[in-house]
Amino acid sequence: MDEMTRSVSDMYTRFPYPSPTKGRRKYKELSNLLAVFSLESGVDLGGKKILDAGTGTGHRLAEAALMFKDTSFTAVDLSQASLAVAKATAQEEGIRNVEFRIHNLLDDDVRIGIFDVVMSMGVLHCLADPHRGLRNLVKNIADAGIVFLYLYGKLGSRERMRRKQVVATLLRHQVDFDCGVQMVKDLGFALDEYGWSYKNDDEATINGMIVDAYLNVNDILYDCDDIHNLMAQSGLRGYAIYGITTQDSGWFFDTAASGPNGILPRTTNVAQFLKTDLLRDAYAKLDVRERYRLFDLLYQPNGYTVIGFTDRAVEHLPADHRLVRNAIAVR
Repeated sequence: MDEMTRSVSDMYTRFPYPSPTKGRRKYKELSNLLAVFSLESGVDLGGKKILDAGTGTGHRLAEAALMFKDTSFTAVDLSQASLAVAKATAQEEGIRNVEFRIHNLLDDDVRIGIFDVVMSMGVLHCLADPHRGLRNLVKNIADAGIVFLYLYGKLGSRERMRRKQVVATLLRHQVDFDCGVQMVKDLGFALDEYGWSYKNDDEATINGMIVDAYLNVNDILYDCDDIHNLMAQSGLRGYAIYGITTQDSGWFFDTAASGPNGILPRTTNVAQFLKTDLLRDAYAKLDVRERYRLFDLLYQPNGYTVIGFTDRAVEHLPADHRLVRNAIAVR
């Protein structure tokens, strides 16, 4: 185990994320993502196998497993302490369709299994080598499978990173979680970016979220070009940005200039910025990657949900589907 991986493991052993308290029924991001994907794509997840790589304390996965009772889930994490919370939550909720395993995503020699869907949400940024970790995950995807990633965005994280540097400077760039947590509270730095919310939470949960947001020992940020480079080295056929988050809001992602339509009312809408024929004509000449760059600048995401495709993953989708329309091939 490399030194960075050991440091991350030690951090989450002391401060399991998102909460050290078992049975917390309120983290619905994964269940909502899978439900919308199934509805939008027509893919029935019943009987499918899903991997949650970096499940942490498993609170998000628990909601997904309860919603998709006929789906088989495998949850892996590096932290024994986090998995202990996840297992206790599953037992308390009577969840029977999840298998838990200790696993290091940088272990090249161990395959976890073959899965129809691989999810790794807010995890790659913690790895010493995200490219290597993603390549290892791709080895576990079925021929027609997909991968979902959640990656932190550069442009929308500038304020959080400024605050993080304030605390790091006061700590003289030493790792001291207890002192750092108190400093964040004394400075009044709120957890107001999408993904962190501690209203009505217990003190241990608040402290864990502060560590994850402001004291994380490895915090890699991405823009659309970084995402492209990551996916180009993954072994996947292509990818698309599925959704973005900005501060306390989230949108499904579409580069179409016609505005939202269909079953996803909260969708990015570049038309609101293109008020003249000059702007609309200029936008029409951009390819998908160039449109991604423009969306970066206009929306300044602090997070991206990215979907990666194998060769056969989008065969059943119509050519005008937003995932096909926004897809970028990398091989």
